[in-house]
Amino acid sequence: MSYNKNSRREFLRKLACVAASGGTAAMIPQLRMMGTALASQTQALTGYKALVCIYLSGGNDGWNLLVPYDNARYNVYAAARSGVYTTGGANPNPGGLALAQPAAGNAQIVTDALDGNSATNQYFFNPAAPELASLFKAGHLAMVVNAGTLVRPITKAQYNTPSNRPPQLFSHSDQEDLWHQANTNGSSVLGWGGLCGDIVGSSNLNQQLSSCISIAGANRFEVGMSTVPYQLSSSGLTTLSGMCNPQPCMGVSTTSVRDSALNGMLHDTYANDFPGEYAKVFQRGRDLSNLLSAGLGATTVPSFPANNSLASQLQTVAKMIKLSKAQNYAQRQIYYVRYGGFDLHAGMMSGNGNHGQLLTAVSQAMNAFYTAMGTGTNGVNAQNEVTVFTASEFGRTLQSNGSGSDHGWGSLQMVLGGSVQGGRLFSDGAGPIKGFPNQDLNAPNNFSRGQMIPGIGVEQYAATLAYWLGVTSPTDLATIFPNLANFSSSNLLFI
Repeated sequence: MSYNKNSRREFLRKLACVAASGGTAAMIPQLRMMGTALASQTQALTGYKALVCIYLSGGNDGWNLLVPYDNARYNVYAAARSGVYTTGGANPNPGGLALAQPAAGNAQIVTDALDGNSATNQYFFNPAAPELASLFKAGHLAMVVNAGTLVRPITKAQYNTPSNRPPQLFSHSDQEDLWHQANTNGSSVLGWGGLCGDIVGSSNLNQQLSSCISIAGANRFEVGMSTVPYQLSSSGLTTLSGMCNPQPCMGVSTTSVRDSALNGMLHDTYANDFPGEYAKVFQRGRDLSNLLSAGLGATTVPSFPANNSLASQLQTVAKMIKLSKAQNYAQRQIYYVRYGGFDLHAGMMSGNGNHGQLLTAVSQAMNAFYTAMGTGTNGVNAQNEVTVFTASEFGRTLQSNGSGSDHGWGSLQMVLGGSVQGGRLFSDGAGPIKGFPNQDLNAPNNFSRGQMIPGIGVEQYAATLAYWLGVTSPTDLATIFPNLANFSSSNLLFI
């Protein structure tokens, strides 16, 4: 793969990233003027598969999503989190971040099917996320434990050597980029989703529609060598006022001054590459609107929770998947949605927008999406063909800062789908008990405030998902995930 920064390909790729950050983003479909540098796979992919990335912006506190239940490990957790949060009674602790240990038999308690030791294989989900507990128990949801950005497996002693650790740790923007790239090259402009799209997209019957589709605006994750995400809003397609979209015109004269002026600009011959390429991109956006608008508007899926922005995005994803399957637009697709508010330096346990409220929205939205993928009324019938996964730039410190938590490192991620090895915790096994790391402050695998050193690299997590999607060539995997060879396993087997 060439990264010649003076090449026309590099210029156009960066142009696409710039354009995707402005008001024209909704009109950007796949750019076909760039040749692919991947795609060593030549055999066409059959059937349908889709990945759906849920990005939890701000740094989700995964350590309060799932908690060890046995007394020994729970007590370590509670101490590290500055005690159990409480505002009443004789000894209030409003600065504590620990969840209260539920009584035996509580519905939020789950069992890790990978750990055969019955005394230490129980955990409990945050009480704000009962749907996630149910999905886990039903075998549809898996937890990937202590994942984060890594150059290679690292110990606390090795951290002091800069080349051993990712650049700009604890920075929101930098760590988000590294999660989107699934590598530690700070200057890269490409995302692992987009690079996978370069490979699997060639199997799609409709080459007009990008293999990568965003419901959350511009993102690095879906930008590849020849793949640029097509963007929708959670309410669907955006039309141009007073224009003929879609064809045939509805209530607008084909000879209107506005429509004629736009068509004139789009079909003009430009001496400069910039306006010429912009006109082509804009026209492709209009063509895709014409292609999708009628079908998307008529597509129905089961109901989703109201007043939940993540649910609204996932509802649009469900409609697009159903439409794409019905019209045979694509054999492989990659979707991106985003839900923010997780940077809880304060108000983590109480107040508007606290962590429990955020998890409730996530839990309800993911459950509704999995139900929509089923075979019920208006269902998509694609539960085994669609895999949802979460990502977030980092976890949080275990230790409280007084009313919240600060930027950490490793955290927990979720993988949901009919093909997922659910009801299990997947980790590097390096903790004192299989499945979870040692949460004692300043233990060998974390720093003094409980910034957990990841046991699983983003490359391993992403490569496992990419392999399931159809990126199976070792050469392609090594190109997309250049640090993958530094880890003992390139497939975590959760799917």
